[in-house]
Amino acid sequence: MKKAISVMLICIIAAFSLAGCGAKYREKDFIGKTSEEIIAQFGQFDCIVASKNPEGLYISGRCGYTIKESQTAKEVIYFIYFDENGTAYKCEKGYRPGG
Repeated sequence: MKKAISVMLICIIAAFSLAGCGAKYREKDFIGKTSEEIIAQFGQFDCIVASKNPEGLYISGRCGYTIKESQTAKEVIYFIYFDENGTAYKCEKGYRPGG
């Protein structure tokens, strides 16, 4: 009986541990990629505060995906920052501009 309870506890702890590791957006998935590559993998951005160059890449700004929608609080966005060449160099959580 004690062994069965121990095994069950280990399984529950493992399940909770693994659930926390599954973040949808991770910085390493974006840094060094262009907006075109990111859109191909994750879909269209939910928020865009950047310009587009003649090749269609987002440059010199940030684009993001919604992490948390809320009716009472500000909407949380996972922003990816692009340099003047259209390459992602930084990521951070923030709020939708004007929201």
